[in-house]
Amino acid sequence: MTFTLSPPVRIVALLGLLAAVLVGGGMTVIGRGETSEPTTHAIKHHPFGASAKPAMHASAAPAATSKKHSAAKATTSKPTTPAQPKAPEKPSVVAVALKAGLPLPIARALGQNRVVVVSLYNPYSEVDGISFAEARAGAQLAGAAFVPLNVLSKAEVGKLTGLLGLLPDPGLLVYVRPGRLAIKISGFADKESVAQAAQNAARGS
Repeated sequence: MTFTLSPPVRIVALLGLLAAVLVGGGMTVIGRGETSEPTTHAIKHHPFGASAKPAMHASAAPAATSKKHSAAKATTSKPTTPAQPKAPEKPSVVAVALKAGLPLPIARALGQNRVVVVSLYNPYSEVDGISFAEARAGAQLAGAAFVPLNVLSKAEVGKLTGLLGLLPDPGLLVYVRPGRLAIKISGFADKESVAQAAQNAARGS
């Protein structure tokens, strides 16, 4: 069987075929245009070397911020206590003894021991040499400090002369804290007498 198309039908068919070809070609061109374009990304250049600073990641920033907030909270949450007034400092034993007019050797000895045996001697006298040795031994027996002073030295006994007047030679002085003269002995004294004098001064101090 043979079909014969009329002229109007042929025209409609040709127009439909032409439209299909045009639409298909256009889609092909659009697809190629989309795939043929090169994909370009913006490349960021970062500094390098000793002066380059590491970039902070977005996740690290909140952590650092939270740490700052927590530290600030910890600081502000501490209770504030009023400052306690400082007690006035007491002068040292040495300072008190020096203020009383005692020579520095006696003041230092009082800073270490509450009882000090002072031997007054003349270095050129044989008797004074024996008295010096007995006074030192007696101080050791009593557990007291021992200070020898040369009566011929103004630097050593000048202050004592101003306080006590003429000093005995040989002689013995026993001081107790804070700087009080407890016993004064003129002449020779053996170690037992010296020890007893130091012990008596310690009991009365």
